[in-house]
Amino acid sequence: MERIKKGDTVQVITGNEIGARGEVDRVIRGWHVNRYNERGTRNPDGNKVIIRGVNIRKKHQRPVSQTRTQTGIIDMELPIHLSNVMLVCPSCDEAVRVRFDIVDDKKVRVCKRCDAPIDNV
Repeated sequence: MERIKKGDTVQVITGNEIGARGEVDRVIRGWHVNRYNERGTRNPDGNKVIIRGVNIRKKHQRPVSQTRTQTGIIDMELPIHLSNVMLVCPSCDEAVRVRFDIVDDKKVRVCKRCDAPIDNV
């Protein structure tokens, strides 16, 4: 189970976007996973998250063929490493660390600050 999932609210703790909050659009894993959900080869560009509205950069895109729809100057959301973000607890509204507990035979994420479950059981 991962500490940060798609749809979580996170806060940036280092870098140019320090203090910015946003919702996770995509999690890029550090390992390639095969169809049996087993860990395979290492992904060198992994362990990153793309956060909606955070770390926006401009890309100059020129038209190459008829298939490319966006041309000109495009705003892109670039990934941020997982170590540079912290999960925001929905109950105490703070950037917190996460621990894992077993509740009703399910592994759930729990806020270390207020002991409230983050996942819906």
